[in-house]
Amino acid sequence: MDGRLEDDAWDAARRIGAFVQVDPAAGAPSRAPTSVRLLWDDAGLYVGAAMTDPEVPAATRVEGLRRDFSYETSDVFGVLLDGFGDGRFAMAFMTNPDGVQRDLLVFDGRDTDEAWNGIWRVRTARIEDGWTVEMSIPWKTLRYLGGARWRVNFIREARAIQETSGWSPWHRGVEPWDMAFAGRLEGIAPPPPGVNAQIQPYAVGRTRSTGDVPFSDRASTGDAGIDVKWAATPNTVLDLTYNMDFAQAEVDRQVVNLERFSVFFPERRTFFLESAGLFDTGLDVISPFYSRRIGLDADGSPVPVTAGARVTHRSTRSSAGALLVRQEGFGQADGSVFGVGRYARNFGAAGRLGGLVATRHDQGLPAGASALNTVAAADWFFRPTTNLFTRGMVSRSFTEGSGGDGWAGHAWVGNSAPWGYVGWLQEYIGAEWEPRSGFVFGNDVIVTSPAFSLDLRPDWLPRWARAYTPGVTAFLFNRASTADFFSGSVSIRPLTLVLENGGEVGLSLRPEWQEFDGAFQPVPGIRVPADDYQFTRWTLSAAHDPSANVTGGVQYTTGPFYDGSLDRSEVSAKAVLSPHVAGFVSWEMNRFHDVGGSDGTTHLLTPELRLALDPRLELAGIWQYNTAIDASSLNVRVSWEFRPLSFLYVVYNDNASLDSALEPFPARRQLIVKGTWLWQP
Repeated sequence: MDGRLEDDAWDAARRIGAFVQVDPAAGAPSRAPTSVRLLWDDAGLYVGAAMTDPEVPAATRVEGLRRDFSYETSDVFGVLLDGFGDGRFAMAFMTNPDGVQRDLLVFDGRDTDEAWNGIWRVRTARIEDGWTVEMSIPWKTLRYLGGARWRVNFIREARAIQETSGWSPWHRGVEPWDMAFAGRLEGIAPPPPGVNAQIQPYAVGRTRSTGDVPFSDRASTGDAGIDVKWAATPNTVLDLTYNMDFAQAEVDRQVVNLERFSVFFPERRTFFLESAGLFDTGLDVISPFYSRRIGLDADGSPVPVTAGARVTHRSTRSSAGALLVRQEGFGQADGSVFGVGRYARNFGAAGRLGGLVATRHDQGLPAGASALNTVAAADWFFRPTTNLFTRGMVSRSFTEGSGGDGWAGHAWVGNSAPWGYVGWLQEYIGAEWEPRSGFVFGNDVIVTSPAFSLDLRPDWLPRWARAYTPGVTAFLFNRASTADFFSGSVSIRPLTLVLENGGEVGLSLRPEWQEFDGAFQPVPGIRVPADDYQFTRWTLSAAHDPSANVTGGVQYTTGPFYDGSLDRSEVSAKAVLSPHVAGFVSWEMNRFHDVGGSDGTTHLLTPELRLALDPRLELAGIWQYNTAIDASSLNVRVSWEFRPLSFLYVVYNDNASLDSALEPFPARRQLIVKGTWLWQP
């Protein structure tokens, strides 16, 4: 494999039909032609493709060489495979002109498992009028029942002309990997599905220190563990782990939260990210199971996890899963056992009914304290047409002792079409609903959220604008116990334009209504007194083409803020000097004027640098400085994939906070060296 389609086998293979535009001119022939051919043998499936660029030589766009690159910022070619043939499951294998891998699993066209990394190979080559690609996907990597009912699709993103195209086109209202729009793959004869096992031990060493002098008072430790993955059948996968370690996980991005509700931080640890969609029955604001409750304390610091087991099963009729994890007591965190069980039954072409039970048993609590918490949920997803969908959940929590027994739920109806989206979301969180294994942004709340957005392409738009996308989204909050209104906002976007170069400009306003029974502190040093408030804030934003080598965006929001005013400025920039060198920076400033009788300014600065020798060796560094809490955070990581899915990591962390309004802590430094080895019998 060298990325060039010069072998005799490719010459003999039949070319697959021409690609069709999805965006901007839906249904028209692609302006960036793509030619695809398929081959197969006893080892696996092979994909060859040639991509013509209409604006050579500066047409191809690549942001960097990191695996699982950002889909929106690079040229992309991909193949989507559904080995079960029911249109509900997809394995996506994608690459960019520099041969970087991106793979994911997709369920029902919407729930993506981006943490999944399969074993496959890809090589690319630049040619006179574009680029070519060769993919080798072993049968062992694929999940399938046979060779008669496969679905397949091929996708292409040509960023220089901002064109999306595909072999079997979908519409703008859905994702490219929605296999309801895919075609059929016939004529292949894969071997019968067999047992597929992966064994991945690791060893790690750490050196820690605190204080002003780096590593002057240090403590060193070493550890080891192992992960085992066994695909007993194409439908059933068992994962076992002993002594979990997440030293290589990306750090959380800091935020300055000016809202009244808790911030939902996404999961970044691979073990919990894989198959996460199967256990997801809620939304970001309420979820019976939230994996960050495991192995992390309230501040996001790691807590030792002794062992874990997960089994997942998916077929054309149903899906099921179970998760059992033991967490050790550490610092302020208690030793706990987490258990999750999940079952969902498919019905119709795109519907399912399911249930989930999540339990948490905390050990070492004071006598008489509630130790066992269980949350049960029933959920549904139904898509009567390719555009219309409904999903929802009803949940009940049970806690030992008094309190913690309550109800929660949500119902969401939406319609996504080429012209835009319209939908209604309703949520209920009782005062006593307590998901200790999950996430809740607040209790005793009813949330009402209607929304619509349009994707209009009228003739009167100027040539530099592709679409006019106005919209309205409302969030209204009432007390569940009394039905009294206490908070709400409406985001109104009367002027938002998507530009032909991929950029965007917009003007929006946000009326807010807030009622406080007690004082509210958006940031340390700013205290809003209890009262009823009504104010409207305005936002002006502009962003350049995100796939350009040098690009960025700005957003400025101004207007009243409770009893004073607030000016909020946000700036981001990216510079890709080459696929080997990329830099990013973001800056946010909040300037408070007479809020609670006080003035103040906060800054959040985040520069980031990525250096890559090739797609398998990368140095990445990110520094975050937040003046709201006077905290700094530095994370530097070297990642070397010395063989497929076997890695050597070197990680350096440096964190400090000196804010007198909070509990200050001295500088904490950590140097980590970790090696993993993947063995596939």
